[in-house]
Amino acid sequence: MVTTSALVITSVVCLFIGAGIGLLIQRTLLSSGSPKDVEAKYNALQDEFQQYQQNVAQHFVDTSRLVIEAQQRQRDLREHLVSGALQLTSAEVSRAILAQNDEQDSENNTQLLDNLDPASLKAPTDWAPKTPGSSGVLSEEFGLKEEQEETDSIEVKTATPKSTS
Repeated sequence: MVTTSALVITSVVCLFIGAGIGLLIQRTLLSSGSPKDVEAKYNALQDEFQQYQQNVAQHFVDTSRLVIEAQQRQRDLREHLVSGALQLTSAEVSRAILAQNDEQDSENNTQLLDNLDPASLKAPTDWAPKTPGSSGVLSEEFGLKEEQEETDSIEVKTATPKSTS
C-alpha cells in the first residue's frame, strides 16, 4: 500500500506544479494585454502631439497672412489719405504730408536694416579670398602670380648661362 509520507510528498509536489502552472498562465494573460494598452496609449499621444504641431504651424501661417494683409491695408489707407490730401488741400499741406510719408517709409526701411544680423551677412564663397590679402578664385589675378614666378625663374635660368659666356 501507499504510505502516508509518499502521499504527502506527492501532494506537495502536485501543489507546487499547479501553482507554477497557474503563475505562468496568469503572467502570459496579464502581460500580453498590458503592452498592447501601453502601445495604444503611446500611439494616441503621438497622434495628439502631431495634431498639436500641425495646429501650431497653421496658427503661425494664418497669423503671418493676417499681418501681411493688415500691412497692405495700412499702405492702401495711407496712399488714399495722401492722394486725397493732394487733391483737396493746398500745396503746403500736400508737401508736408508727402514729407511725413517719406519719413515713415525711411523709418520702416531703417527698422528692416536694424533687424538684419551682420554676422549672417558674408561674401559669397565662390570668389571670397581664402586668406586675408590673397585674391579670390574668380579674381582676374588668381593664379597669375604662380605663372609669373615660373616665367621669371625660366628667364633667370636662361639668362644666367648667357651672361657667363
